[in-house]
Amino acid sequence: MSELAALSSQRLRRRSLYLLVAVGAATALFWATAPWPDTPDGLFHLHRVRSLTEALQAGVLYPRWFPDFAFGYGYPALNFYAPAFYYAPAVLTLVNIDVITATRLALALWYGASALAMIALLRCWTRPAVAIFGALLFLAFPYRLYDLFVRGALPEFVAFTWLPLIAFFTYRLAGARSEGRGATGKWFLFTALAWAGLILTHNLTALMAILTAVVLALLVFLSSNSPNLQSPISRLSPIALPLLAGLSLSAFQLAPAVLEADWVMLGAAPDGDGFLRHFADWNTLVVAAWLYPYPDAATPTVALPGYLLAILMLSLLALRLWRTMPLRTHLLIAWLLSTLFVLLTTSLTAPLWSLTAPVLGKLQFPWRWQTLLAVVFAVLAATLLEALWRALQRTRMQLWAAAAGALFAVYAIVYAVAGLAPTPMPFTARELTSEQMWTFDVDHGQVGATWTAEFLPRWVIEERWAIGREPATTDDLVVSPAVQFAATPTEQEYLDGVWRVRADAPFTLRFHRFYFPAWRVTVDGRAANAYADGALGLLAVDLDAGEHLVEVQFAPTPAVWFGLLVSGVSILVLAFVIGKAKWNADSADRTDQRGLNPQESALFAFYSPILTGAVAILALVVVNLNWTAKTFQPLEIGADYGAVRLEAAMLGAGEPGGALPVRLDWSMLAPQEPLTTFVHVVDAEGRMAAQKDEPLAGRFTPLERWQPGLLLDFTHQIPLPADLAPGEYTVYAGLYPSGRPDAPLRPLNRPDVRIEIGGMEVSP
Repeated sequence: MSELAALSSQRLRRRSLYLLVAVGAATALFWATAPWPDTPDGLFHLHRVRSLTEALQAGVLYPRWFPDFAFGYGYPALNFYAPAFYYAPAVLTLVNIDVITATRLALALWYGASALAMIALLRCWTRPAVAIFGALLFLAFPYRLYDLFVRGALPEFVAFTWLPLIAFFTYRLAGARSEGRGATGKWFLFTALAWAGLILTHNLTALMAILTAVVLALLVFLSSNSPNLQSPISRLSPIALPLLAGLSLSAFQLAPAVLEADWVMLGAAPDGDGFLRHFADWNTLVVAAWLYPYPDAATPTVALPGYLLAILMLSLLALRLWRTMPLRTHLLIAWLLSTLFVLLTTSLTAPLWSLTAPVLGKLQFPWRWQTLLAVVFAVLAATLLEALWRALQRTRMQLWAAAAGALFAVYAIVYAVAGLAPTPMPFTARELTSEQMWTFDVDHGQVGATWTAEFLPRWVIEERWAIGREPATTDDLVVSPAVQFAATPTEQEYLDGVWRVRADAPFTLRFHRFYFPAWRVTVDGRAANAYADGALGLLAVDLDAGEHLVEVQFAPTPAVWFGLLVSGVSILVLAFVIGKAKWNADSADRTDQRGLNPQESALFAFYSPILTGAVAILALVVVNLNWTAKTFQPLEIGADYGAVRLEAAMLGAGEPGGALPVRLDWSMLAPQEPLTTFVHVVDAEGRMAAQKDEPLAGRFTPLERWQPGLLLDFTHQIPLPADLAPGEYTVYAGLYPSGRPDAPLRPLNRPDVRIEIGGMEVSP
């Protein structure tokens, strides 16, 4: 009993040490990201976190379309980009943590988790100290820090966590199968879930991992001599089957991303050879310096750490000269993969890249392979140290090996960290608004918070740099005849909406959003022919004269339904396999701890995973179909200014020191001059407490974009004073010709120039 207690105490101390490494890594990263670094891509990901937070607040759990991106025309970002990374910081933001702090905290947690994942993998064949040694090398691999502090590639940075997890679960699954143990179902499930997690976190890292898995599967198929794994399917199953299951589980996101790629610029552009200029040559392959000098994000290549080639050479010498070395197979596989990944970053493999450009070309940068290289290099170094440790047991040389390993780990950390000198981002968390995103896009000639506009719908033929400005050519100036209509928004959701439309003559109703095939428009309950209108490719529908009820919905496409079907079937199959395994395990002639007889216990074990799978499928459907979306009721206004109509208004929640969101819905009848909206917040005594004047549709939808028949909605953010006194406040809105605030316009059907659009209360 004392031996068992001692063993338990030793295991507890080890786990505490592993946890200490993870907590230390997470704490160090959280501290190092304050202030938040200014990077090319980091700002984009922060805005996606912000937009996802707003979607969650509106009850939309998986927003494939961000309505505030691309200057308010909308953008199907998460229909194509893996969404998983953004959820942790978004959920943290929901509990009143600012978006930057929430992102830092989420990244720190992922970073610490990656240390535990690598330790778990290495503990399969190394002792605890060596596993920690490998984890430290993994944490301090320069490309990992380059991803975060220089590029700002946050999802790719998080994807590092999944790679050792996949390797660990696959290793355990293969071991369970070869030994005939009954835990194969558990390890199979974990491996499949890890693959799905990687695919849903970062598509390109998943692509590299899948290609690597294919190579490993071929090696296993050709080299396995185990008598328990005779058939080809059995040889490949620990690698191939969980991968297929992971692909199927993530099909709800993966299927639209692949099948609908031609709907956006992602698939419209031909496969290029831009990767050719990012290959490393012998002068740029390795850093020849004592500390890693991080390149600028615009540098074509990212050099490998100098110590990597030294470890590769030592490992090769060990494989060649040390025939009886322990863990020889482990070291050989790690060396082969490390060498392969190094070669893939060099021009030596340019012919392979060109031959497989439709696949490898998607990676854009050959140095992305350092993501996987970080994993296998840590495995290589740790395995080499473990082999040396085993060979030197009970000798003083073992102490020297341990000291050398500790010194190398410390040096690797200093080597990676000392060269970091990130520039602080010039924005605070409160300044990360839609307006800031649009301003940044205009200043940099981009759209949708991305450099390449890869998710811009292909029906948008306007130059991307001109989308937030006047048309690039005069061909898109307002030429449509004036129309007389009124369009009152009734039920409104995050993306969907219903309008009561009245018109004296047939006309084209245009929405301030890009056309995309997922938009479904019904008129009086019947499907309408929606199409892309003009150079901006706006969603449009032709209406007859009279009164109509128009409903717009972002609906599931055939690819989404197909993906949901594949994911649902995959969940059911996994649930059945696990249930069957539990049935077999619980069929022994005994009474379990719940007091059930063997037959009842087996039935419970079989049906509980299936019931869990059914609940998971229901949750998947609810999330993807946005059944939890909140419905809002705008206040009907109907103020007619002749050229435009203020149809409705809706107030958000505001607090002192923050901003009051005020959404105004306009119908464009015959716009002829720029107009400015004013919003006033007035206290009970009639004193002005807050106000804001800005263009009717903001600064990035100018007059030249105001087509007759267009429905424009814009949310004004009214800054509220920090010392705003408690009490009741009334909110008013109105119009005046731009540059003439002393000449406010009076609606044709209203007596006053100021229109009451709601009220707000400030609590004591």
